[in-house]
Amino acid sequence: MYAINKAYGLDAHFDKLWRQISDNAYPKSLDVYKHASQAKYPIENVAKLEKLMDSLSVTSKSQPLLQTERLLKIIAEYPDDVLNADPTLPDVNVFMAHVVDTSWLVAAKAAVQTLGVILNTLSDDVLSLNDEMLYWDSVLESPWSLGLYMLQTSPVVLWNRSRKVWHHANSMNNSRTSGQPSWMQFYESVRQCVLPQSLHLWRGRMLSPLSTAKSDVRQKRKILSSLKDMNACSIGILIRNSFSCAVGDNFTGDNSTGDNSHGMFTESLQINVLESVALMKLLLEDAEKGSVPWNHEEHINMAINQEVTSMRMHYCSDLSSEGPRFVMNQLGYILEQLLPAYAKASATTINNSGRPHYLVRFWLPLTLALLSTSTSLELLRNRRHELLEWIANFGSTTIEFWNNWVVDPLRRLVGTIRHDEKSEIALMSRNSLEADRASLERMVVDFVLDRCEPNKNDYDAFDTHVIAAKVREGDLTPVLKAYENDLRSPFVGTIKGDLVRALLIQIQKTKVDVEIAIGGIDALLKSQELVFGFIGLTPGLMVSFATLRWLYGLLGSRRGFRMGKQQDELRHALRIVHRTLTSSASTPGNALAFRDYGLLICNAEVLLSKARIILKGADLRSFQEDINELVEQDTIDRQLKVVERMGWVYSKWI
Repeated sequence: MYAINKAYGLDAHFDKLWRQISDNAYPKSLDVYKHASQAKYPIENVAKLEKLMDSLSVTSKSQPLLQTERLLKIIAEYPDDVLNADPTLPDVNVFMAHVVDTSWLVAAKAAVQTLGVILNTLSDDVLSLNDEMLYWDSVLESPWSLGLYMLQTSPVVLWNRSRKVWHHANSMNNSRTSGQPSWMQFYESVRQCVLPQSLHLWRGRMLSPLSTAKSDVRQKRKILSSLKDMNACSIGILIRNSFSCAVGDNFTGDNSTGDNSHGMFTESLQINVLESVALMKLLLEDAEKGSVPWNHEEHINMAINQEVTSMRMHYCSDLSSEGPRFVMNQLGYILEQLLPAYAKASATTINNSGRPHYLVRFWLPLTLALLSTSTSLELLRNRRHELLEWIANFGSTTIEFWNNWVVDPLRRLVGTIRHDEKSEIALMSRNSLEADRASLERMVVDFVLDRCEPNKNDYDAFDTHVIAAKVREGDLTPVLKAYENDLRSPFVGTIKGDLVRALLIQIQKTKVDVEIAIGGIDALLKSQELVFGFIGLTPGLMVSFATLRWLYGLLGSRRGFRMGKQQDELRHALRIVHRTLTSSASTPGNALAFRDYGLLICNAEVLLSKARIILKGADLRSFQEDINELVEQDTIDRQLKVVERMGWVYSKWI
């Protein structure tokens, strides 16, 4: 991330200088191709330089760096005869100053692209080394993890020891066949036994297997840590010391002398480009050897000055004219030779000292799986009918569950919303209550007419409409009075049948009352039918949602369901940045040392990658601004303040 930003910023500065060269440094009537023709200069070289300038320019901040193959192709297209012109022709100095400035800009832009490629390579290696170190830390956490590692690597250990024994036996046989006397063989065996290397080997064999494995893990982690510190130191040196003049006050390229023959790409800028290229070359050479002097800034500066002085003495008699060609050759050497050699050495170290190969880590379960393949296949063949039946039952159960608990409740819910009569809840038939009530009325009327004698003073007692109306209101007084009278002589009432008849009428009345109560409950349910519809649909939806969520988390992306884990990772990354600042060794100016500064840049890049998963929009842009400010601050105190501000500003996601 920071390598991209640095490359983008430097390229923007050089584009600004190119606009100054094109617009202000020379007369606006200058026709480059016309002057090239007058100076008998190859016109194709001018077109080549302009094409190279466009190819090396950054068009998008998201992808400012070129691929190594593309960059090498552009460097190879740089013309050899870039300064081939007749110096006796008029105005040739003005034209050649323009060509020299353009050549230096092409070389500077190519150097910026190379710097970005190197920084990305070093940063990726630091992150890979950090992952390997975390793996070894997890192995050293507990004896169980260490024992598992010992079991995983036991075949490799046995193989290596067998090879050593075999080579030793071959060497002994060769010594016997060479005609060496027996006493010389005895002396050689004794000498081999008392050598310090042999004593160390026997001492290691006497240790417990867990102690040997722990020592091996610690040794590998130490190698990875040393390489990580070396790469971090290289990053810090490149960020602070490369193109330091290009972003300073002298960058504008103002030529105070006003002599256009010297161009606008001043000598200080030219030397700064050479020093930056020399720094990249020196660090890659030292990194390939495995010795970056990150504690000795004076040594770095001395080596750079020596490199530039040697270049000016032996390669470039004229800095302005010969410098761009030399820079392009050095960049080609860096990209073709040094960078691949460093990448190969780094990959070799990671392969030798990193986590074991996946075949070594998983040989035991793979072996068990291979050995049990025939048994598993036999079991599947014998149980194939049961398995097919289980699969069919599972499928049918899933379909029935979906239809009965999701589709049907949803259909009834939609019918309720649309007032569909077929979907209404009903506890009894609509005409049941009316039929029972009419039957009760007829039973009471017949009972009154058959039992009670007419009373001249009360003609309404024999009015059937009045009796029916009272029954509808729940008044059964005539029946109850007759029932009470018959209870005085129940045997007689039973024989006559009036007592049984009155009892049956009361039973019918109880039935009507129950139906009236059920009708009230039915009306209440109908008024809340929508609520009950949602309640009936909820279990099916919950089970379906839980199942789909589990399947999505198992087969698809877990981004939406791993927010808690991602927040923990973001919090842990911010803690590492804060720990890097608090535990770092500061220089006299209260700035981070090269190694700590490189680690800060790598950890900040990890922090930003974690934040991109959680933060969006304006929050992410603010977080990126804070990261840039964190890296660009020059003192530890200010950087700690930035980290503290990030802690409380983004506490919602941390």
